[in-house]
Amino acid sequence: MNNRLTVIGSFIIFGFAAICFGQQDARLQFHYAKSSGLSIVIQHSIHEQYGVGYPITYMLSIPPGSSALTAYERYSSADAWVAIPTKSDSDLFNGIQAVRFDYSKSIAYLSAAFSPTTDTLFVRITDQSGISVTPGFQGVSKYYDNRQAVVTVTADDWSDWVVSPGWFPDLLGIFRSYGLYVTVGVITGDCSGSTWRALQNQLSLGNVEVASHSRSHSATPYSDPVGEIAGSKQVILDHVTLPFPFSINGVGLVYTWIAPYGDYDSAVDSLLGVYGYLDARLYANLDTTAPREYIYGDSTLTSWDVTRNHFKPFFPTVELGAPSWGGGDTSLTSLNSLFDTIVAKGDVYHLMWHPQVIYDDIHKPYLTGHLKYISGHKNIWYANLGIVYLYHMIQSGNSAPVDAIEGVKPVAASFQLLQNYPNPFNPTTNIEYRIANAGDVSLKVYDILGREVITLVNKVEQPGSYSVTFDARDLPSGVYFYRLETGTYHKSRKLLLLK
Repeated sequence: MNNRLTVIGSFIIFGFAAICFGQQDARLQFHYAKSSGLSIVIQHSIHEQYGVGYPITYMLSIPPGSSALTAYERYSSADAWVAIPTKSDSDLFNGIQAVRFDYSKSIAYLSAAFSPTTDTLFVRITDQSGISVTPGFQGVSKYYDNRQAVVTVTADDWSDWVVSPGWFPDLLGIFRSYGLYVTVGVITGDCSGSTWRALQNQLSLGNVEVASHSRSHSATPYSDPVGEIAGSKQVILDHVTLPFPFSINGVGLVYTWIAPYGDYDSAVDSLLGVYGYLDARLYANLDTTAPREYIYGDSTLTSWDVTRNHFKPFFPTVELGAPSWGGGDTSLTSLNSLFDTIVAKGDVYHLMWHPQVIYDDIHKPYLTGHLKYISGHKNIWYANLGIVYLYHMIQSGNSAPVDAIEGVKPVAASFQLLQNYPNPFNPTTNIEYRIANAGDVSLKVYDILGREVITLVNKVEQPGSYSVTFDARDLPSGVYFYRLETGTYHKSRKLLLLK
């Protein structure tokens, strides 16, 4: 996906007179000018790797006493403004671009997505006369549309042995009928053509995210960890076309790793971020005593692991059904009570299931009764697991307040260090980077222990784009890091040498 995004309009770095946006690694940056509205810029590397096509909700203060306001968006100063649909508390909606004005609190919850082709989003709010209203940026809401809590669902074991009887399609149809979103773990080494076609059909029907459940569904340690993690992802991308927002510019995005048996070790931990996974869902025989004990993180979203470049692993809230190995729940009273508890805490109700466990329970009261109980709430955000963590990555990233500075000229280019290609590689790979200002530039490669391996660049360079070839024929297989440094910018990325 390198070189497919263009930074236009309101640019990644603004002139110094506009005041810096804060930390260099901020995932979102903001600037306000009365003539062009609020510009929101996403970090190019984040946009490039994860797509971010799902709407993010920005909390904007509006003047007290406002009424009948309208919000607009566009992606370039040359584009016409497009009105964003206005919604209210009485509307049931999820995952769409929308604005909800809370006039009693003088705040607008504006949910808008980034375009696949630019890092910049412009938004504007006007009054009844079409005059721009100056918004105050208050941050990104914890959940989409500032909802109180989240419901997400995951399911394990999509493969020939559970798809051929129609278990998955039938069950996904039921969950979809209740407006629920399911993230399905695929065992890629056990899927024939008919199984892939069935999965593609479910993707076209909506509400389904594809997750990797490994190639062989074996326990750790894997004999071929790269094959299980990177290979399974590639097999998915080779066999199905992922719908938006799980793709950008024709490139599929697999956010979620579902660990077979819940097994997780250091090899898995180190490789997930290298291959672009955002989150890792584990598994265990969850506690079903009364009162239920929250021993796996209390259904809160985990934090970002800066050394591994993915979120720390987590467990689901509860398993639906009664697996022979134990740990599930078939009590409608217990399940509904657990949901109420999670919502009251403002957390994530993460329901999971195995098709071979619950298929025979399709018509049992606990299953349909619970799905009906947790669906259709206007204060709940319903989304796939990978989307929840994608949003969480943006929301939890550093961002600085809005500067209301008029007439500041932008710097059209930005500093960027792109992901090497190919990756994994043997023995050579290309590293591309871009610099905005003339100055000293250093590009070095380090091993997993932080020891310098080679200096690729160490000189003064002019603004522009550059490409360097790294030849690792004399190095052993393994994970390495490359780091770009200038006077004002530094960035590191991982690369993987496989011989």
